Amino acid sequence: MRLIFFLVLMGLLASPVHAQNKKDSKGRKQGVWEKYYSDGKTMLYTGQFKDDQPVGEFKYYFESGKIKSIVQHETSERSYAWFYFENEQLMSEGQYMNQKKDSVWRNYNAQGFLVSKETFKNNRLNGEKLIYYIQNQIETGEVKCAILETYKDSMLHGSCIEFFSSGSKKQQGTYAQGKKVGIWETYHPDGSLATRIKFRDGKAYGYAYAFDEEGTELYKSYWLDGKRLDAKAFDKYLIDCKNKGMIPEE
Repeated sequence: MRLIFFLVLMGLLASPVHAQNKKDSKGRKQGVWEKYYSDGKTMLYTGQFKDDQPVGEFKYYFESGKIKSIVQHETSERSYAWFYFENEQLMSEGQYMNQKKDSVWRNYNAQGFLVSKETFKNNRLNGEKLIYYIQNQIETGEVKCAILETYKDSMLHGSCIEFFSSGSKKQQGTYAQGKKVGIWETYHPDGSLATRIKFRDGKAYGYAYAFDEEGTELYKSYWLDGKRLDAKAFDKYLIDCKNKGMIPEE
Protein backbone atom coordinates (compact mmCIF):
# COMPACT_ATOMS: atom_id res chain seq x y z
CA MET A 1 0.00 0.00 0.00
CA ARG A 2 2.78 2.37 0.95
CA LEU A 3 4.56 1.55 -2.30
CA ILE A 4 1.45 2.40 -4.32
CA PHE A 5 1.00 5.70 -2.44
CA PHE A 6 4.66 6.56 -3.02
CA LEU A 7 4.40 5.87 -6.75
CA VAL A 8 1.21 7.94 -7.06
CA LEU A 9 2.83 10.82 -5.16
CA MET A 10 5.90 10.73 -7.36
CA GLY A 11 3.70 10.76 -10.44
CA LEU A 12 1.84 13.84 -9.20
CA LEU A 13 5.08 15.67 -8.44
CA ALA A 14 6.54 14.76 -11.79
CA SER A 15 3.50 15.60 -13.89
CA PRO A 16 4.13 19.38 -14.14
CA VAL A 17 7.68 18.71 -15.36
CA HIS A 18 6.48 16.25 -17.99
CA ALA A 19 3.92 18.80 -19.15
CA GLN A 20 6.69 21.22 -20.08
CA ASN A 21 8.97 21.48 -23.11
CA LYS A 22 6.74 19.34 -25.32
CA LYS A 23 6.82 19.03 -29.10
CA ASP A 24 4.07 17.61 -31.26
CA SER A 25 4.41 14.95 -33.95
CA LYS A 26 5.58 17.63 -36.41
CA GLY A 27 8.35 18.77 -34.09
CA ARG A 28 6.60 22.02 -33.14
CA LYS A 29 6.87 23.44 -29.62
CA GLN A 30 3.58 23.29 -27.74
CA GLY A 31 2.57 24.54 -24.31
CA VAL A 32 4.76 25.71 -21.42
CA TRP A 33 8.50 25.88 -22.00
CA GLU A 34 11.25 26.55 -19.51
CA LYS A 35 14.96 26.89 -20.16
CA TYR A 36 17.77 27.04 -17.60
CA TYR A 37 21.34 28.31 -17.40
CA SER A 38 24.15 25.75 -17.62
CA ASP A 39 23.82 24.98 -13.89
CA GLY A 40 20.45 23.39 -14.65
CA LYS A 41 18.84 25.23 -11.73
CA THR A 42 18.74 28.93 -12.58
CA MET A 43 15.88 29.91 -14.87
CA LEU A 44 16.85 31.50 -18.18
CA TYR A 45 13.35 32.01 -19.54
CA THR A 46 9.80 30.73 -19.27
CA GLY A 47 6.87 31.09 -21.65
CA GLN A 48 4.39 29.26 -23.82
CA PHE A 49 4.32 28.15 -27.45
CA LYS A 50 1.56 27.21 -29.80
CA ASP A 51 2.52 25.53 -33.07
CA ASP A 52 6.14 26.66 -32.54
CA GLN A 53 5.09 30.31 -32.13
CA PRO A 54 5.51 32.17 -28.81
CA VAL A 55 2.22 33.30 -27.28
CA GLY A 56 1.43 35.46 -24.29
CA GLU A 57 4.05 36.49 -21.77
CA PHE A 58 7.69 35.38 -21.78
CA LYS A 59 10.01 36.20 -18.90
CA TYR A 60 13.82 36.20 -19.12
CA TYR A 61 16.10 36.24 -16.08
CA PHE A 62 19.58 37.28 -14.99
CA GLU A 63 21.69 34.56 -13.38
CA SER A 64 20.88 36.28 -10.10
CA GLY A 65 17.24 35.31 -10.63
CA LYS A 66 16.05 38.87 -11.20
CA ILE A 67 13.96 39.65 -14.24
CA LYS A 68 16.00 40.70 -17.27
CA SER A 69 13.13 41.27 -19.68
CA ILE A 70 9.44 40.63 -20.24
CA VAL A 71 8.03 40.14 -23.72
CA GLN A 72 4.28 40.17 -24.29
CA HIS A 73 3.39 38.49 -27.59
CA GLU A 74 0.15 40.18 -28.62
CA THR A 75 -0.14 38.61 -32.09
CA SER A 76 2.06 36.38 -34.23
CA GLU A 77 3.65 39.57 -35.66
CA ARG A 78 3.49 42.10 -32.84
CA SER A 79 4.97 42.02 -29.35
CA TYR A 80 5.84 44.55 -26.65
CA ALA A 81 9.00 44.28 -24.57
CA TRP A 82 10.36 45.66 -21.31
CA PHE A 83 14.08 45.35 -20.51
CA TYR A 84 15.48 45.85 -16.99
CA PHE A 85 18.75 46.64 -15.24
CA GLU A 86 19.74 44.11 -12.62
CA ASN A 87 18.77 46.66 -9.96
CA GLU A 88 15.18 46.15 -11.26
CA GLN A 89 14.94 49.61 -12.87
CA LEU A 90 13.39 49.72 -16.32
CA MET A 91 16.08 50.04 -19.03
CA SER A 92 13.99 50.28 -22.21
CA GLU A 93 10.56 49.50 -23.59
CA GLY A 94 9.01 49.33 -27.02
CA GLN A 95 7.29 47.33 -29.71
CA TYR A 96 8.52 44.63 -32.06
CA MET A 97 7.00 43.80 -35.43
CA ASN A 98 8.14 40.45 -36.81
CA GLN A 99 10.93 40.43 -34.17
CA LYS A 100 12.25 43.83 -35.31
CA LYS A 101 12.08 47.08 -33.36
CA ASP A 102 9.16 49.21 -34.51
CA SER A 103 7.57 52.54 -33.54
CA VAL A 104 8.71 54.50 -30.47
CA TRP A 105 11.19 53.05 -27.95
CA ARG A 106 11.96 54.70 -24.61
CA ASN A 107 15.31 54.29 -22.83
CA TYR A 108 16.13 54.96 -19.17
CA ASN A 109 19.23 55.01 -16.99
CA ALA A 110 19.82 52.81 -13.95
CA GLN A 111 18.31 55.48 -11.68
CA GLY A 112 15.01 55.47 -13.58
CA PHE A 113 15.35 58.74 -15.50
CA LEU A 114 14.34 59.02 -19.16
CA VAL A 115 17.46 59.14 -21.36
CA SER A 116 16.09 59.04 -24.90
CA LYS A 117 13.12 58.30 -27.13
CA GLU A 118 13.75 56.72 -30.53
CA THR A 119 11.57 55.90 -33.54
CA PHE A 120 12.22 52.60 -35.33
CA LYS A 121 11.04 50.86 -38.48
CA ASN A 122 12.37 47.45 -39.53
CA ASN A 123 14.90 47.53 -36.67
CA ARG A 124 16.43 50.78 -37.93
CA LEU A 125 16.15 54.32 -36.66
CA ASN A 126 13.61 56.10 -38.84
CA GLY A 127 12.24 59.43 -37.69
CA GLU A 128 12.97 61.45 -34.58
CA LYS A 129 15.37 60.60 -31.79
CA LEU A 130 15.14 62.76 -28.67
CA ILE A 131 17.87 62.83 -26.04
CA TYR A 132 16.87 64.30 -22.67
CA TYR A 133 18.55 66.28 -19.90
CA ILE A 134 18.94 64.20 -16.75
CA GLN A 135 19.75 67.10 -14.42
CA ASN A 136 16.37 68.76 -14.97
CA GLN A 137 14.61 65.53 -14.07
CA ILE A 138 16.67 65.19 -10.90
CA GLU A 139 16.23 68.78 -9.76
CA THR A 140 12.70 69.69 -10.86
CA GLY A 141 11.14 66.56 -12.33
CA GLU A 142 10.94 68.25 -15.74
CA VAL A 143 11.64 66.19 -18.85
CA LYS A 144 13.41 68.53 -21.28
CA CYS A 145 14.95 67.72 -24.63
CA ALA A 146 18.71 68.25 -25.08
CA ILE A 147 19.01 67.05 -28.69
CA LEU A 148 16.45 66.31 -31.38
CA GLU A 149 17.84 64.34 -34.31
CA THR A 150 16.21 62.92 -37.44
CA TYR A 151 17.19 59.55 -38.90
CA LYS A 152 16.61 57.56 -42.05
CA ASP A 153 17.68 53.89 -42.04
CA SER A 154 19.79 54.51 -38.89
CA MET A 155 21.66 57.39 -40.54
CA LEU A 156 21.35 61.04 -39.56
CA HIS A 157 19.15 62.61 -42.22
CA GLY A 158 17.13 65.77 -41.75
CA SER A 159 16.84 68.42 -39.07
CA CYS A 160 19.04 68.41 -35.96
CA ILE A 161 18.39 70.79 -33.05
CA GLU A 162 20.21 71.12 -29.74
CA PHE A 163 18.67 72.91 -26.77
CA PHE A 164 19.91 74.60 -23.61
CA SER A 165 18.47 73.16 -20.40
CA SER A 166 16.25 76.25 -20.30
CA GLY A 167 14.53 75.05 -23.48
CA SER A 168 15.91 77.68 -25.86
CA LYS A 169 17.76 76.57 -29.00
CA LYS A 170 21.51 76.05 -28.75
CA GLN A 171 22.28 74.83 -32.30
CA GLN A 172 20.38 74.00 -35.46
CA GLY A 173 21.26 72.46 -38.82
CA THR A 174 20.59 69.68 -41.28
CA TYR A 175 22.11 66.30 -42.13
CA ALA A 176 21.95 64.44 -45.44
CA GLN A 177 22.91 60.77 -45.27
CA GLY A 178 24.99 61.31 -42.14
CA LYS A 179 26.79 64.47 -43.27
CA LYS A 180 26.21 68.09 -42.35
CA VAL A 181 24.77 70.20 -45.17
CA GLY A 182 23.50 73.73 -45.59
CA ILE A 183 23.59 76.46 -42.96
CA TRP A 184 24.34 75.57 -39.34
CA GLU A 185 23.77 78.13 -36.61
CA THR A 186 24.48 78.32 -32.88
CA TYR A 187 22.73 80.63 -30.44
CA HIS A 188 23.41 82.48 -27.24
CA PRO A 189 21.32 81.47 -24.19
CA ASP A 190 19.11 84.52 -24.76
CA GLY A 191 18.19 83.19 -28.22
CA SER A 192 20.30 85.60 -30.30
CA LEU A 193 22.49 84.27 -33.12
CA ALA A 194 26.05 83.36 -32.05
CA THR A 195 27.61 81.76 -35.17
CA ARG A 196 26.71 80.84 -38.74
CA ILE A 197 28.63 78.48 -40.99
CA LYS A 198 27.85 76.48 -44.14
CA PHE A 199 28.48 72.82 -44.90
CA ARG A 200 28.58 70.79 -48.05
CA ASP A 201 28.97 67.01 -47.97
CA GLY A 202 30.00 67.25 -44.31
CA LYS A 203 32.70 69.89 -44.85
CA ALA A 204 32.58 73.56 -43.90
CA TYR A 205 33.08 76.04 -46.72
CA GLY A 206 32.85 79.77 -47.40
CA TYR A 207 32.58 82.51 -44.82
CA ALA A 208 31.71 81.75 -41.20
CA TYR A 209 30.50 84.49 -38.86
CA ALA A 210 30.41 85.06 -35.10
CA PHE A 211 28.15 87.60 -33.33
CA ASP A 212 27.67 88.90 -29.82
CA GLU A 213 24.29 89.03 -28.03
CA GLU A 214 23.52 92.43 -29.59
CA GLY A 215 24.04 91.12 -33.10
CA THR A 216 27.38 92.84 -33.68
CA GLU A 217 29.77 90.85 -35.86
CA LEU A 218 32.77 89.82 -33.81
CA TYR A 219 34.81 88.19 -36.57
CA LYS A 220 34.53 86.14 -39.71
CA SER A 221 36.69 83.36 -41.06
CA TYR A 222 36.95 81.48 -44.32
CA TRP A 223 36.68 77.70 -44.70
CA LEU A 224 37.60 75.45 -47.59
CA ASP A 225 37.02 71.68 -47.67
CA GLY A 226 36.48 71.64 -43.92
CA LYS A 227 39.62 73.59 -43.06
CA ARG A 228 39.85 77.11 -41.72
CA LEU A 229 42.20 79.22 -43.82
CA ASP A 230 44.58 81.59 -42.08
CA ALA A 231 45.26 85.02 -43.61
CA LYS A 232 48.16 83.82 -45.78
CA ALA A 233 46.27 80.79 -47.10
CA PHE A 234 43.18 82.89 -47.75
CA ASP A 235 45.15 85.47 -49.77
CA LYS A 236 46.68 82.67 -51.83
CA TYR A 237 43.23 81.16 -52.40
CA LEU A 238 41.88 84.53 -53.66
CA ILE A 239 44.81 84.87 -56.09
CA ASP A 240 44.26 81.30 -57.35
CA CYS A 241 40.57 82.02 -57.89
CA LYS A 242 41.39 85.19 -59.81
CA ASN A 243 43.96 83.45 -62.00
CA LYS A 244 41.50 80.66 -62.80
CA GLY A 245 38.60 83.01 -63.37
CA MET A 246 36.72 81.52 -60.42
CA ILE A 247 34.50 83.24 -57.88
CA PRO A 248 35.42 82.44 -54.25
CA GLU A 249 32.76 80.30 -52.62
CA GLU A 250 30.41 82.32 -50.49
